Formats: sequence, structure tokens, C-alpha cells
Amino acid sequence: MPPRRAASTKTAPKRDRSSSLSDYSEPESKPEPKKRAPPKAKAKATATTTAKPKAAKAAKFPPPGLDAASHPARSGLPAFQFTETKENGAIGPRDPSLPLFVGAHVSMAGGPATALLRASKAGANGLALFVKSQRKWASKDYEPEVIEQWKELAKSKDDGGMGYNPESILVHGGYLINLSNNDETKWNQSYECFRDDIHRCHQLGIKLYNWHPGSTLGNISKEEGYKLVAKGINKVHKDVPEVITVIENMANAGSNILGTAFADLKGMIDLVEDKSRVRVCLDTCHTFAAGYDLRTPEAYAATMKEFDEVVGNKYLGGIHLNDSKTDLGSNKDLHENIGLGQIGLDGFRQLMRDPLMVGIPIVLETPSGPAGAVENGDLEIWAKEIKLLYEIQAISDDEWETKKVDIEARWRKERDAISPPKETTKKAAPAKKAAPAKKAAAPKKASKKKVVESESEMSDGDSE
Repeated sequence: MPPRRAASTKTAPKRDRSSSLSDYSEPESKPEPKKRAPPKAKAKATATTTAKPKAAKAAKFPPPGLDAASHPARSGLPAFQFTETKENGAIGPRDPSLPLFVGAHVSMAGGPATALLRASKAGANGLALFVKSQRKWASKDYEPEVIEQWKELAKSKDDGGMGYNPESILVHGGYLINLSNNDETKWNQSYECFRDDIHRCHQLGIKLYNWHPGSTLGNISKEEGYKLVAKGINKVHKDVPEVITVIENMANAGSNILGTAFADLKGMIDLVEDKSRVRVCLDTCHTFAAGYDLRTPEAYAATMKEFDEVVGNKYLGGIHLNDSKTDLGSNKDLHENIGLGQIGLDGFRQLMRDPLMVGIPIVLETPSGPAGAVENGDLEIWAKEIKLLYEIQAISDDEWETKKVDIEARWRKERDAISPPKETTKKAAPAKKAAPAKKAAAPKKASKKKVVESESEMSDGDSE
């Protein structure tokens, strides 16, 4: 309620019964009338008070630095020739004559369509993006021109677009969604965010939506968590047509987070009614951190065999491609650039030469360089990383052992030149004066560390 005006110290002049201002009678002692403003000044004042606010200018599209005319040729050509084919969860034809759909999780700053331009600028054949802020429950609806921009750029190159087909694009869901939470109010809030993400995919014509299944928070069993996740999947399949829900595996084995074991993925999929609209995205860092080895040809083959036996290759719909800063079974989700972490180049070469990867999005979420690099269109690290992956794919087994050490040393030098490693050593603090002796206190009980129940959050590709 606005504050009341202070009472006037002067006696107000009396009015007639009529409320019309034209019937207002002046007091007997009339003050000298004020001089009128000159006509020009009056006209100017009137114009100022009646002027309409200027309409906001539409944002320039495409944003500076993303004009397609300056983009390089796509990487991966000529395509690696696979000698066999394997069934997977690809939603389009598995064409081994095409390069694998390797790309990166690029920014959508400036609108979703700018993600297509950023992917092209990196020379990528696939991509991932968020369709709204990943750290908000709700976002403004798309304007019609935003949808139109996407659809124009998503066309084939022959039709004037960027040539990214739906089978090469994997949307990443928001971080706040937790469909494993048994609190009804919070589950409903998560579901609405989940449904809105998937509705936006449908508006843009995107077919693959990937998200984290969430945590039970220790309130219910994992089996009860499977039911809640499946409830959300089954409901959204009825609420929004066509879009395929892609469950991501997670890193924190032994915690309350769902998806850390292949058995978790099977447990959720078994409860989905329309299995034609569910897939799995394997994150290599998550897989390795959860205890599944990928470092050697033998280890990679054993892990993928287990995935097929427990979950089924027909459900593999996407890959998040990340090395790991921590060792096998660490339960820590810390992404590192390809070949520079604990998995190493051998593991990624095996993946790139696996026919199981044909026709599905393979998306980098590795550290992308200086802060703001991705939003500003500086995609140098990912462009080099994409080329590196196709390079190691093409090297024969006979040559690999003699070349891999030099390739790793060269790549590390290139990466460090763009994004120097963070200092890990701390300067020693100056010595303090000794405090007077005190009576020894009773030893404190060791406090248990709080278990973090959510994956490390990345921002357009960096999980740190």
C-alpha cells in the first residue's frame, strides 16, 4: 500500500456540488496568474509526455563469429571403412559409408539454432545442446521465429541448411530433474521440467532426449526408484509424441544414484511400456568411474559384451565421450580431454573402430578451454579433439603402437597451449608464532562426509 500524502498546511478552496473541474470557483484573493510557456516549449513538453517507448531491436542472427561462410569442412572424410555391422539403437539408417556422428555439447546462447552453427564451426558431424536453461525449472516459451530459425538451419545442405539430421543430435536434459524422488510435490515439479524439455524437442523436430535418472536420496530402494523413473517415461510418452527418452548411465557406484550399474538401466527399461521410445546413452567417464574398464582392447570388449548381455545393444542410442581425471572405479565424475586422462587413447580408438557406434550421436563433453570460450564461438579444443578421434580411428593396428606415444605428446602440447593446466601446488603459508601451551582437548569423533547425490555439473561441455 502506497504511503499517505502529508496533510496540506493551507485551507483548500471550497468546491461546488458538481464534481466537474470546470465548475471549480477560485477564492476571492486571486494570485497573479503564471505566465504561459512559449508555444514551442509547450509543444516540446507535450511530445515528451506522449512519446511511445521504442521497440526492442531483434537480436542479430546469426551472432558475430558464427557465420556459416567461414566454417571449415566437416571432419572424418574419407570415412573409415567398417568390415562388419552391429545392431544398435540408431533411429536412422546405419550407413557405414558416412563418418561417425562425432561432435560436442555446444552452447545455445543466442537461440537453439546457434548450436547448429557452433557444431559446424567445430567441423562436427553430430552435436548435443540444452533446449532451455539447465539450471531453471521453467523458461520462457519459444517465439515462433526461434523455431523457424532452427528448422531452416536443420535442413540438408542441398536445401540451404547445415545438414544435421535428427539421428545426429542428442539433447541434454536439465540438471534439476530428479524422477527418482519419492516426494510427490518434488516429483511433479521434476516431471513438468522433464515434459517441457521434451515438448521443446518436439517443437524443433529433435528425436533424442537424454537426461540423468536421478537419486532416491536414500528414502526408498533403488527398485522403487526404477518405478518412479518409468512412471515419468510412460507419462511423457503419452503427453508428447515421437521424442525418444535416452537414459544416461552415471558415475557414483554404490550411492543412491540410479544408472551407475548396467543392471539399473535394465531395471528402468523393463518397466517402460513403449520400448521403441527408450534408449541408453553411455558416458565413457561415468562408465569408467563406476568400475567398467575401457583402457585396452580386451577391457573395452569385455565391458561392451557385458552391456549387451545385461541391457542390450539395441538400446544404445548415444555416447558421451569423455576421458577421466580419476582412476577406474573412483566413483568421481571428473571429465578430462580425450587421451589425456586415465582411459587413454587406446580406449577411445577401440570405440571409434567399433561398428556398434555407427549411426548414433557421439558427443564430447570434455573441458572446452577458457571460460566463455564456447559461448563466444571459440571451439578450437573441440575442433582439434574431433580431428584427433578420426585420426586415431584411421591408424591400422600395425602402426598404432609406434605412433600413439607421439600423437599423445603432440595433442597434450596443443591442448596445453590453448588451455594451460591449472596449478596444483600451493605456496607454503608463512610460519606462525607458537601459541602458548594449552591443556590437551579430548579427541573429536571423525565426522562422516556428506555424500553428494548429483552428478558434477558441466556447463556446455565442462564437468568441473
